[in-house]
Amino acid sequence: MMIRIITCLILINFVFYQDLESQQTIKVEGATGVGVIAGTISESDARREALNDAKVEALRKAGVTEHLSSYEMLFRSETDRDYSEFFSADVHAELQGAVQHYEIVNEQRKVDPHSNLFTVEVTIDATVILYSARPDPAFNVSVEGIKGVYESGETLTFSVYSSMDSYLNIFNITDTETLLMYPNPWEEQIMIPAREKVEFPFGYVDYYLEKSGREPEVNRLIFVFAKKPVQFLNYRGEYQFTTQEELFSWVYSLTPDIRRVDYQVFTIR
Repeated sequence: MMIRIITCLILINFVFYQDLESQQTIKVEGATGVGVIAGTISESDARREALNDAKVEALRKAGVTEHLSSYEMLFRSETDRDYSEFFSADVHAELQGAVQHYEIVNEQRKVDPHSNLFTVEVTIDATVILYSARPDPAFNVSVEGIKGVYESGETLTFSVYSSMDSYLNIFNITDTETLLMYPNPWEEQIMIPAREKVEFPFGYVDYYLEKSGREPEVNRLIFVFAKKPVQFLNYRGEYQFTTQEELFSWVYSLTPDIRRVDYQVFTIR
């Protein structure tokens, strides 16, 4: 874990909230995608490509036919770990739906009869959310104070701003793990008052930065603001570890009109 929360002796008890919007969902069966193993593309890379193609096919089967190129771009940015594009407000303004959950029902390694290249074919059953709402143009957020580079052992501080009363969840993604950073057992989920800067951390904690190896380590912070007190609950372990799939599925479960997402990246050296 790269961001370690150091506490004083006082702990704060708090209540988890969850108030997800009701939305139309469609069950899709048998959506298939294919990835090619060639050159520097490994079998795991091809599997990811096949899975993302299957997700696009699931959206198509659910009736989401516009802006499919935007979905393909999002899935590609997920593979390339360029989450600035993944959470781009401009791209998300176009989206009509999202794959919230999926299950891989078949996976095969084949040989393409035309190119003689090995391929990975993945078939999924999926739950697709269809959005009727669009992003609220009056709902704007920002994060300030995060540097591009930190030395191991420094502490992280920043401020957040929202144009509307909102509630915040912060996730930390590294190359090896994904975790819910805030709220945590020492910092309750407070309301971010409209048009006021709120400093983090607050209370009796520090966000202590450390890296596990010798090489510089990239950390990506995902700030999810919502107009209602929703909170990510699907986590495991003492430090709220989760997965990127679970994180993205949860974000997509919030309708575009009630959420805003900000992306920050920094390196620990």
